[in-house]
Amino acid sequence: METVLVTGAAGTVGNYAVGLAEAAGFRVIATDLLAQGVQQPVRGEVRPGDLRDAGFLERVTRGVDHVLHTAALLDVGTPDETLRAVNAQAVASLHDAASKNGAKRFLHVSTGMVYGEGQKGDLREDARVLPRGPHGRSKREAETLLEERKGGPGAAWTILRPAPIYGRRGRHFAAALLVVGPALRLVTPVLPRLVGGPVQTFVHAEDVARALVFCLKKPETEWRTFNVSDDDPLTIGDRVTETFRAYGLPTLPAGQMPRAVLDRFGRLFQRNVAFQGLDAGLLSTYRLVVLRHGLKPALRARVDREALTLLYDDLVLDATALRALGWIPRFPRFAEGFRNVLRWYQAERWAPRFG
Repeated sequence: METVLVTGAAGTVGNYAVGLAEAAGFRVIATDLLAQGVQQPVRGEVRPGDLRDAGFLERVTRGVDHVLHTAALLDVGTPDETLRAVNAQAVASLHDAASKNGAKRFLHVSTGMVYGEGQKGDLREDARVLPRGPHGRSKREAETLLEERKGGPGAAWTILRPAPIYGRRGRHFAAALLVVGPALRLVTPVLPRLVGGPVQTFVHAEDVARALVFCLKKPETEWRTFNVSDDDPLTIGDRVTETFRAYGLPTLPAGQMPRAVLDRFGRLFQRNVAFQGLDAGLLSTYRLVVLRHGLKPALRARVDREALTLLYDDLVLDATALRALGWIPRFPRFAEGFRNVLRWYQAERWAPRFG
């Protein structure tokens, strides 16, 4: 039985990866900063620790045949140097340690946010790369560090670039979609149903984990980069409306979302003063939602600078290359996937129930 190391095992993608790797017949070593929240593998163990610690990397990769690296810093308030230390430098160090200890494969979760703005149509893996912010830059640096080792003596890498990820346990980025409806419900019993706006694809965290395990079992994915995305390009208006429907909130048609206004709004709040004001306002609003519904204050309802680019820019990832090898998403449609995720958040009292 081969052994797989899953990093970020308490996280959105990593939590799914532990169970899926076990189901695929691997012994699993699950690691995160703390053991809390990490699923105990049936065949394997939990080894908590910091991936920035060279000594820990040496210990945690002993006896490991493959690495599924999902760990990352997502907090938008993290200083750039800390993002780089975790999201880039620790990736290279982990690859070194795993290779030294005899690992054969290294599968790394990057982000589709490395693709530059202003590109129309479906983006394939050869599209222009120009990260949209500090998190994207740290992820791209990790890709570059791995690409420099292509064909070398170390573990063969595979890089996955997922579309914006949503899933259980998520606290950042796409998790903000869980807050929009309840926040608006504080001020109006009937929510505006908008249509239009920029178009993006998203991806369920389970499908990213499934893509990791799928690629692990496919030698032809070695030394290659793949997009991971659902099959459901939606406008911002349609996507937000789907979240209202999932909650069962009443809506009324409110017309088309004006692209020009969204463009000005998204670019305005890239500026520090406006950004900080919006961030503080959303955080305060979410606290009211928590108090109103008696929720656990688990979500981080704050603004992500890179996410603001989606207010004025399309981001449609083409996952044809991965699908051509046989990978199929479990949640090809956002509406179904979001309802699946929302049920988990409501059961955990991270999100409210209505009606």
